[in-house]
Amino acid sequence: MKLNGEDDELYRRVARLVMDKDVLASNNNYPFKTSASHIWFVAYDENDTTTGFIPVAVRNRNATINNYYIANNDIDVFGKLLDTTITNLHPKFTILSVTQRQHISTFRKYGFTTIFEWEKYVKMIYNVDSTKERL
Repeated sequence: MKLNGEDDELYRRVARLVMDKDVLASNNNYPFKTSASHIWFVAYDENDTTTGFIPVAVRNRNATINNYYIANNDIDVFGKLLDTTITNLHPKFTILSVTQRQHISTFRKYGFTTIFEWEKYVKMIYNVDSTKERL
């Protein structure tokens, strides 16, 4: 599901998660943020339970993934969310990601390459010309 950053449905779907101490811990205790310039891609299961989300800040020609969450690091959910994000935003925007180190290989499978490194994160860019292993 694709939602605007201030959509009431977004709050209904992610509020419990973004305030959960375990979810915050998985995000290095960094709070999740949203605004009118955000687009959120939200996954949910057959019981209508939210299983992950990828918020994207859109500014100028850049769309930046940051502070995402995938329940249990489920690779299928993660892959579907990344694929949906790319499909919706490319080629209109340059897609960047502030990626947790533990998720570098997943982003690489979807065509992202590292452009900068910090201690806990790497900045990645979607490169349409790179070899992608779509799940």
